[in-house]
Amino acid sequence: MPVANCYIKNGKVTQNEVHELASKWAKAIHVDAKDICITFIPDCIQGGQQYKILVNLYLPSLWSEKNIKNMQLSLFTILKNHFQYEKHEIFVITSIVQSGHVLEGGELIEW
Repeated sequence: MPVANCYIKNGKVTQNEVHELASKWAKAIHVDAKDICITFIPDCIQGGQQYKILVNLYLPSLWSEKNIKNMQLSLFTILKNHFQYEKHEIFVITSIVQSGHVLEGGELIEW
């Protein structure tokens, strides 16, 4: 399951916006919205380099490099268009999660 934790500086997002963004991202990467998780953490405080949106993106290792790049770029584009920020105001860092490194509902998830 792709998981995106989006830290927003000086901003808030409504529940309806979150659902809309999740639906757009799911459609762009060809998965069901129930198979992704996008979380927004509003009004974060940053030190050092500042970004209006900083995203920690976690992707399972089962995806190809092409799919990983598509997931990164599609999420970036959706956020940029929705919030109407400049490219340099959004930062996405991706971590690849290996099989067996996820617990869901107390069960070890392997793929």
